[in-house]
Amino acid sequence: MSLPLLRPPSADPTREFRLDLFPPAVPEIVGVLRRLLRDTLRGLGLDADPACLILSELVTNALVHGVGAPAVVVELRGGRLHIAVSDASPAPVARPAPDVSRTSGRGLDLVDALADEWGVELIGSYGKAVWAISAVSV
Repeated sequence: MSLPLLRPPSADPTREFRLDLFPPAVPEIVGVLRRLLRDTLRGLGLDADPACLILSELVTNALVHGVGAPAVVVELRGGRLHIAVSDASPAPVARPAPDVSRTSGRGLDLVDALADEWGVELIGSYGKAVWAISAVSV
């Protein structure tokens, strides 16, 4: 999902933000990114739990199934949080069939349950971005 870099003139800088992050491809980064988002949203008085889980799942999937270091964009605008995580793999995102006995592979099920909408965009021969949009509340 391509997010514009310009902030609209009507934007409230105390209620909107954008983070463009290029973290290393190490498992420990998931917790670091989750804490960064949690602290940012809580600082604005917003519920951080659903957004942090979405971010954790998307970054984990990029690390486990993607190629190279992920790129992460998190943007709050108009009361909606936009999260996009890209990696260099053009391979399609595989979502296993629902199975209650599975002990892993439920990340996109969680994203689907928590996000208002989500999807995948191919970035030409450069890979893909998995994105999610979720309303945030006080």
